[in-house]
This record gives sequence, C-alpha cells and structure tokens, in this order.
Amino acid sequence: MIERACMKYPLLCYIALMALITSCRDRKDAGADAQDEDSLHTTLPDTAVSAEAIHSFTTAGFTDYVKRLSPSFDWSKFTLTTSWQEDSLLTTPFTPDKNFYTNYGRFLKYSPDSSRFIDLDSYNIDISQDVEGHWVGSESGPDTEVSLVNPRSGKKMRLIFLGPGGTVEDAFWENNQEIVLLGVQDGEADAGKLLSVWKFHLPTKTWYLYQLADPSLAAQLAGQWRKERLKNVLIK
Repeated sequence: MIERACMKYPLLCYIALMALITSCRDRKDAGADAQDEDSLHTTLPDTAVSAEAIHSFTTAGFTDYVKRLSPSFDWSKFTLTTSWQEDSLLTTPFTPDKNFYTNYGRFLKYSPDSSRFIDLDSYNIDISQDVEGHWVGSESGPDTEVSLVNPRSGKKMRLIFLGPGGTVEDAFWENNQEIVLLGVQDGEADAGKLLSVWKFHLPTKTWYLYQLADPSLAAQLAGQWRKERLKNVLIK
C-alpha cells in the first residue's frame, strides 16, 4: 500500500522521507550534545571549594573555630592552585590489630555507603586507654599519612603523605566518589605554609588543591584543629 502511494505521489513520499531523516539526525545530535555536556560537567574541576565541603567543615565546627582566630576568614578566598593525577597510589594489606576499632573507630570517616573509611590518625598518633580508662595519645613522628581503607577487600591505600611541617587536620566525603581533606602544607615558591583543601576524585585518581594565601593563619592552625577534633584524647 505504501509502495502504491509512493508510485502515485513520489514527491510527497520524498518530502516525508527527508523529514524523517532530518528528525532522526536532530535527535542524535541533541543526544550527543547532552552527553558532551554531562562529560564536561564531570571532568571540569570546581574553581573554588565546593558548597558540600564548606557545609561539612561548618557542621564539624571548623568554620566557627577559625573565625575566632581570624574574623575575616572567607571560604571564597581559597583558589585552585593545581591539579594532578596519581597513576598509582601505595596500596598495602589492611591488617589491624585487635584494638584498632576500639582505639580509632570513632575517629574513622566512613563513606556514605559505609563501604570504605578514611583513617586520619593511626599512622600519626598512638591512641590507647590508660589503666584508669582515660584516652591518651602520643605522636608517632613528624610525618603525616592519611589512608583510605576498604575493610571488605582488606586493602589500604595511601591518600597523602606529608613530611615535617605539613598536617592533615580533618577529612570528609562529598559523596561515595569524592573526598576532601583539610590541612596545611607549603605553597608554591616562597609563599610559605598555607591552609589547604585537597579534593580527591577516586574513579580518576585526580587531586585538586585549593589554598588560602594567608601564611599567618596557617601557622596558627597547623595541628590545632586536629587536637580539637581529638579533644577527648589527651595527646602527650
């Protein structure tokens, strides 16, 4: 029947066919544009500390804490200074001793789906209970290491390692794929030590570093918020 109609009205069939081809092409192009836009959205970094990270820092009390030291403190003054990809991160077996979760459990930072956690403290501070039941901690050395642990697979991945003078004060999950760390490390050239926020995208192993150009504030905060975070532990 369609063949007869096309034989009788060839011009109309040609117009209908061209309209169908154009419609399919438009839908394909629109889908490609949408895909490109989604891809761009997931690969371009935020140029400033994200609202989710700021909310986490504020909820934890850090924003109020730092504003007591520096009333002019402003998250919008952090700038993206560099980004890089880690081809490989040191991964080792996770073999905690029998007291690990007792001593460090309440300080571990679990992902929203609870499948992994950030270990901020076990490398840096020996935490235990004394004979009277008080929590005490002793510094393990001048270096700082933060690890990402997958207890199901029994693997521990080193997220960051800093030498003397660098600190990681706190950490939060933005979602199951992104982590933010807060601390102090050297800035570029002669900038001195700067308050820093590291953002890590797990699927691509990409880091983004945001820093605040105020060495005096960094000097006041180095190691101090960690003590506040561990305030129920007497650190000697």
